[in-house]
Amino acid sequence: MLFPKLRRIFRIWSDFNGHYSLNLMKWFIQKGEIVEEDKPKRLYYFQTHRTDGPPPAEVKMTINMCADPDNTGPSVYNDVRVFDLVEVSANLSRIPRRKLPRVLGADGHSYYKISFAVEITYCSAYTKYELIHDNINYGPVTAEYV
Repeated sequence: MLFPKLRRIFRIWSDFNGHYSLNLMKWFIQKGEIVEEDKPKRLYYFQTHRTDGPPPAEVKMTINMCADPDNTGPSVYNDVRVFDLVEVSANLSRIPRRKLPRVLGADGHSYYKISFAVEITYCSAYTKYELIHDNINYGPVTAEYV
């Protein structure tokens, strides 16, 4: 069980969900795992945006890495061993607006709930990042290494 003080540090409030959640790390490659060339991996996300304005033009997310010099395993929380690796921005204008579902949040407001994946493919000379929504590939996204 996580100590109460740490729970307060790592929790985040969501107007959409109406409660606090713990922000836990998810790792798509583990230390020592063989990375296969030309075999895509997907990172799944969802974001909510209130509908009282236009739908968002883009979504941004950060893909992290964990330094593990002592072989203790990857961090569960975004702590001092976690570093930003790449910032990914996906242009949502390629997704038809009618495909962005509207849902009612716990706060009584209407939200766009945008579920998507970033598909990552390691190639011999580069890494390819693509936007996937509703199992449709909407093409490359912008990736900036930090």
